[in-house]
Amino acid sequence: MQKKLPRIGACPRQFCRQWFGISSLPVDEIAECETESDYRRKCVKLLARVLGLKERTIRGWGSGLNFEKMPQCHRLALAYALQATEGEQKNFSNVA
Repeated sequence: MQKKLPRIGACPRQFCRQWFGISSLPVDEIAECETESDYRRKCVKLLARVLGLKERTIRGWGSGLNFEKMPQCHRLALAYALQATEGEQKNFSNVA
């Protein structure tokens, strides 16, 4: 059975949480991880690699972890990446 491609893009912050394996942690632990000094840098690097863009481009999409100015087409690409890795038991933290 084939899955349909997502029609709604993924939130970059949620994408990073899932990719780094912290999305299922309690809220306070997620906040602790996200406030680590190099977490944003890891997210920028991850998003650049997944989307095939320069890190400078990713940083230009906003100063926080939400990357508010990220174009919808790239949010959709993140949703595709999440769907493609759905069910994988690997930890992808070594990608960034």
